[in-house]
Amino acid sequence: MTLAAVVAPLAAYAVVFQTVLYVSLPVRLRTRVAPVVTGLIGAGLTVGAGMIFGFDRVGVLGGSLVTTLAWGLAAVLVMAIAGFVMLGRDDLRQQLADPRLASLSRGEAFGQIFIRIPVFTALIEEAFFRGVLHAALMALYPVEIAIWLGAGLFGLWHIGPGIDQARAGDKSWSASAAHTGVTVVVMTIAGAFMVWLRIETGSIWAPVAVHAAINMTRALFARTAARRP
Repeated sequence: MTLAAVVAPLAAYAVVFQTVLYVSLPVRLRTRVAPVVTGLIGAGLTVGAGMIFGFDRVGVLGGSLVTTLAWGLAAVLVMAIAGFVMLGRDDLRQQLADPRLASLSRGEAFGQIFIRIPVFTALIEEAFFRGVLHAALMALYPVEIAIWLGAGLFGLWHIGPGIDQARAGDKSWSASAAHTGVTVVVMTIAGAFMVWLRIETGSIWAPVAVHAAINMTRALFARTAARRP
C-alpha cells in the first residue's frame, strides 16, 4: 500500500470532520474541543506515516534551525506592523477584533495563544498538510499540481473556522458566507506558500515557525483590539 493510498481518503475525511465539528459544537467548545480532536487525528496520521514510510519523507527530519528562526521572526515582524496599523484605525480595529479571545481570562488567553495555537494548530496542521499530505500528493502528481491540491485542501480545512469567526462577529448570513469564502481563498494561497517554503527549506519546520508566528501575533492583536473601548 502506498503513502498516497493511505492518506488521500483520510485527508478528505479530516476536512469534512473539521467542518462538522465547528458547525455542530456549542460556542464554548468550538475553539477548545475541535482543535484538540482534529489535532490528535493529525498527530496520529503523521506519526503513523513517519513510522511506516520514514520521518524524513514526511518532512519531520532535516531543515536548518537558523533558517527556521529567521522565517519565524520575519513573520512576527510583518504581523506586528500590520497589527499596529490596524489598531490605529477604528474601522480596521473592528475587523481585527475577536470577541472570543476578549472573553477569555488571562490564563485562558495564555493557554490559547502560547500552547494551543503553536502546538494544536501550527505544528499539527503543518505536519499533516505540508508533511504527510504533501509527500502523498508528490507521489501522484507533478510539483505544481501537488502544491495546489494540497493548498486547496488546506483552504477547505478552514471552512469551519471561517464560519465560527463570522458567527462570533454577529455577521448576517450573506456576510458570513462571504467571510467564509474569503477565508478559504486566503488560506488556499497561504497553503501554497507554505508548501513552497517546505520544498525550499527541506522540512516542515520553517512552515511551522511562520504558521505559529502569524497566528500567535494576530491573536495577541485581536484580543487587544477587542478589549479596547
